Amino acid sequence: MRSSPGRWVSGKDFFDRKAELKILKRHIENHNHILLTGQRRMGKTSITQELGQ
Repeated sequence: MRSSPGRWVSGKDFFDRKAELKILKRHIENHNHILLTGQRRMGKTSITQELGQ
């Protein structure tokens, strides 16, 4: 996987986050608020982009 500052990963480059996506989707379906925090380049934007698809 190449580093590309300012862009999120998707498709085959987005992997190993199925459990996290499942948990986040459940919270959204239950109308809960979600706050994603973490250091830069940890995948916060990528996981929110995957949730939106």
